Amino acid sequence: MDIKMHSIMAGPDGCADAGETIRVSHEQGKRLLAGKFGSKVTPRFPARETQTVDPRVIEQREREEAAQRQRDEAAREAAATTPDMVSGALQQLDPSDDDDWTSGSKPAMDRVKEITGSQSITRARLDEMFPDFRRPVESNGDTATAETPASTTTAAPRSNKP
Repeated sequence: MDIKMHSIMAGPDGCADAGETIRVSHEQGKRLLAGKFGSKVTPRFPARETQTVDPRVIEQREREEAAQRQRDEAAREAAATTPDMVSGALQQLDPSDDDDWTSGSKPAMDRVKEITGSQSITRARLDEMFPDFRRPVESNGDTATAETPASTTTAAPRSNKP
């Protein structure tokens, strides 16, 4: 039997402070209750959950959370592909690092995606925003823009004869 003590108990059967809950034999519990030295404690069990869980509610909540994640991802993607963000990424490219550029002197898309954090930006979108952006080249300390040689743009065969 569990008894919550109202006063201090000390004796050959043990010691207990006031307010303490102790477990005693049935006979000793009757004596403590009869002398109003304590009160019987009824065990409190956790409340049982009686509400049933509707799987449709859980599925609906999961759909709403997935839709929210998609909206958040779309907002992050839109923010990463703004002209300001892309321009900042292009300025971070290293003109001396060949991994940042294609053979045609355009920015490497993998590097642009890495810097901006965007996975959906395309070459067409980049060329639309910055059509004339090319790999800068240094000549006599001045930075100039690399141009595509005219010989690569013509389809006529080349000759070495004068």
